[in-house]
Amino acid sequence: MKKLTGLHGRWELIHKHPAVILDVAHNEDGMQQLVKQIELSDYRHLHIIVGMVKDKEIDKVLQLLPKVATYYFTRAQIPRALPENILYEKAIASGLSGDRYPDVNVALKAALGKASAEDLILVCGSVFVVGEVLPIHT
Repeated sequence: MKKLTGLHGRWELIHKHPAVILDVAHNEDGMQQLVKQIELSDYRHLHIIVGMVKDKEIDKVLQLLPKVATYYFTRAQIPRALPENILYEKAIASGLSGDRYPDVNVALKAALGKASAEDLILVCGSVFVVGEVLPIHT
């Protein structure tokens, strides 16, 4: 999608084997598009790293996310960020499962440690979370 829009953070592949995708989807509309893209993708297991800000439609977005995935709930390092513990509690109530991480790079390291080469790791939920992802060195 980056080729179409010229924007970074829209289904942006930053690593292969496992595939690591960044997407700034953070509201109901964006998440619906992201879920459609996930459905078109080939992977063995889905890992989703998600962090959101407090003023978004959090419950509606969480309801859209695939239930069959391993989740890594995190937060951006900004005051508007929803604490990962609160996001975790809301996500569990929505039928998602995973764990909490203090920042996106800790969550990404955990996902890379669990993922196989055929898996898909997706980082989404906030422009700020996506913006804090550091380059992956393997």
